[in-house]
Amino acid sequence: MDIELRLLRSFVAIHESGSISRAAERMACTQAAMSMRLKMLETEIGAPLFLRRPGGLVPTPRGAEFYAKALGVLSSYDEMMSVTRHRPPRNRLRIGMPDDYASGWLAALMRALGRDLHRLEVEVTCDLSANLMAALERRDIELALVTTAARPVQAIHSVDLPLVWLVHPDRTPGEAVLAAYPEGCVFRRAMTQTLDRAGVPWRVGVQSRSQAGIFAAVRSGRAVTAVLQGAEPPGLLPIASGANLPALPDVAVHLILAPDAARPARQAADILKSCLLAHA
Repeated sequence: MDIELRLLRSFVAIHESGSISRAAERMACTQAAMSMRLKMLETEIGAPLFLRRPGGLVPTPRGAEFYAKALGVLSSYDEMMSVTRHRPPRNRLRIGMPDDYASGWLAALMRALGRDLHRLEVEVTCDLSANLMAALERRDIELALVTTAARPVQAIHSVDLPLVWLVHPDRTPGEAVLAAYPEGCVFRRAMTQTLDRAGVPWRVGVQSRSQAGIFAAVRSGRAVTAVLQGAEPPGLLPIASGANLPALPDVAVHLILAPDAARPARQAADILKSCLLAHA
């Protein structure tokens, strides 16, 4: 199957307007030409893409599915042409860090890059530290901030930072219900081991791979979590310790740079190193 982009654009216009005539006006062609394009596309697909109803054209299930895919193809094509025609060549900076580290340090990195940022295309991967380590091995990223159980041999800088509890201001003290990343997360292990040593009952009430899911659980007032001091979002309260919440240990944050990293990644590594030193 080899479908012209013109047919895809015509199909999208029909889908979004619900009318052959309105789609023809949008595409600056005749209704006959628009009808012919739809017929050609349905012939290529081998199935009807719209049903005719009194209120206009209604997409079939196949049409609705094809619309989503057509948008993706057209978006990728338009972006490719825009980059080729209008943008000067740019270097790529591929960096990875967990969600909570990104909220604390990514903005500072972008500001510090200053004028150099205009010559960069920054690709940020937010994931668990273990997954970021694997991404570094695959060379999917060149620079990463991670927290692991042991210091990675590739780390170019490490710093111990304080870990605090994050709670809702109106939380009622009681059983320690945790909102945590999946098993393997250093923050999760710090919480559970600290509570075990203090003899405090606990359970993981919410598990999420995203910071948004964890913070939403804490905002409910029914769960608590752990964050680096200074990385707390507005509306939630960081505390060193409290009722049934003994003080947490410091955690190590490691900065890792791929040996063959390009100049933008090395420049970003210097900036992040300064950020870590200032945060310590």
